[in-house]
Amino acid sequence: MSWSPRTPVAWLQLTHKPMRLLAALAGVGFANVLVFFQMGLSGALYDSQKRPIQQINGQLVLVPRRYTNLGEPLNMPRSQLARALGVQGVKAVTPLYVAKIDWINRDSRQKKQALLFGVNPDNPALRLPVLQEQRTLLQRPNSVFFDRSSKSAAGPVAETLAAGQSYTTELRGQTAQVVGIFNLGLTFAADINLITSSSNVQTFLPELSNDDIQLGVIQLEPGVSVRRVQATLEHFMEPSVQVLTIPQLLDREVAHWRRNTSFGLIFNLGVLVGLAVGAIIVYQILYSDVGDHLGEYATMKAMGYADGFVVGIILQESLILASLAFVPSVLVSMGLYQVLLRSTGLLVTMTFGRAGLVFAITLVICAASGWLATGKLRRLDPAEVF
Repeated sequence: MSWSPRTPVAWLQLTHKPMRLLAALAGVGFANVLVFFQMGLSGALYDSQKRPIQQINGQLVLVPRRYTNLGEPLNMPRSQLARALGVQGVKAVTPLYVAKIDWINRDSRQKKQALLFGVNPDNPALRLPVLQEQRTLLQRPNSVFFDRSSKSAAGPVAETLAAGQSYTTELRGQTAQVVGIFNLGLTFAADINLITSSSNVQTFLPELSNDDIQLGVIQLEPGVSVRRVQATLEHFMEPSVQVLTIPQLLDREVAHWRRNTSFGLIFNLGVLVGLAVGAIIVYQILYSDVGDHLGEYATMKAMGYADGFVVGIILQESLILASLAFVPSVLVSMGLYQVLLRSTGLLVTMTFGRAGLVFAITLVICAASGWLATGKLRRLDPAEVF
């Protein structure tokens, strides 16, 4: 038999036993799906935590120096807003109240934790359409807006309002009427998101001091340098307060969930397990292939083919396995993402960057497994076989 570089030896080797090929593709595909699943969950975690911050209606934010994340609000003096307003380039400053509060499902009487945002209706600290279109409703006593993405355990709030009926419940023992619906997205900080007016915050949380706020949102004049105003504000603010840009606040949020919680470690371990599964499967398949055709490879080496050519066949097989298994694994993962999105409300999406990263990692892992599987082949002496 004449072997030439143009002969698809690797492909012929793989397709020689179709069932083994299908088993290998299923194994590599399963590993890819496992990696996509873990990356999707971790991406959804970070993206979900960033969504409220991405809706902040300003360029700079005043936060307490010990601030770590939005789900653990800390207090700072409201007087800092007036001090910031006196800096050149600052157009307006508006408070953003953030607090956790108990929500009562009026039907089941089940208690769930809600993240309550308090805004000034005349200059809301969040960029949400409902705050512009229905801000007069928010000025009513004991009124709140309800996030459509909140967990179903909160009750049929959106459905009740869509049917033209009112929904009244309790917040910390106080009567609360839902007067509008918005769509912000669920976070890991609470099961429900609510928005109310700054005056209603005091009604629902009377223990909070009128002089304390959690964040101060700074809006700048058009064309003003954000970094320059930030540096000026840092000079005028008290040491207990710091000034952050929106990107810096986003980085702070992601860093907290990645470093100070177990989520990052769990997701990273899941990715490593998926890669290890894929590597072991590819190694076993290719190692068996080398053993089954050891005589043929010995003949090729005796005919004068270099180790690089013979080893290259196995490496090609590993890359073919990685490529063939990738597309089905992407499709399966996209379907799985949709299931997670509908069942949890988390923003789990397939991105080109994530797909490209997984494909590159799969190629490297499969190639490394293929190289390890050729250890016997690289040490093979044709004289020992014949």
